[in-house]
Amino acid sequence: MSGIVIDAAYPPPAIPAGVTGIMGYIGGMADHVWTPAEWQPFHAIRQYPIWVAEGGAADTQAAAACVAAKKLGWAPDQPDERVLVVDMETAVEPAWYGIFADVVIANGFIPVAYGSLSTVLGNAAADVIAADWDGIKSIPAGQTIHGVQYAANVKAGGGTVDFDLFDGWLMARGGVGPRHGA
Repeated sequence: MSGIVIDAAYPPPAIPAGVTGIMGYIGGMADHVWTPAEWQPFHAIRQYPIWVAEGGAADTQAAAACVAAKKLGWAPDQPDERVLVVDMETAVEPAWYGIFADVVIANGFIPVAYGSLSTVLGNAAADVIAADWDGIKSIPAGQTIHGVQYAANVKAGGGTVDFDLFDGWLMARGGVGPRHGA
């Protein structure tokens, strides 16, 4: 079943009505890395970790992303494997993304590339969340696109968030429960 997911640099204080998942930042070039306490209000909905690509060695970044996700409590190798989102923004680096994806897969997670619809498909990712801020809650056609970010910088839940629509495949692959700090 599809669901509405939000993401934000800083988590909102509350879950907006109708939202069933949230994406938050765990490292890389993120403006703000969410703490376990910032994840806590969202323990009952699907949660997705985002690593912001920063250039440089893809294998090193992917390994660090997997360590960060595991430290916060995302468990690899679940029956419906957990995803690890890499924010590519407008970068088109298929070789870099391929290396990143291979390391993420080797660590038991499923890599998902996020970026602008005009560029993200150029990364040749098997699974994609495309940003297309047209306000339309509809996932663009394409076998690799599992989600669309359809609205950005919306005031909701006491903060400023982006709204996404995820398909059932992607909704099944978010973690639920409290994040950890160990």
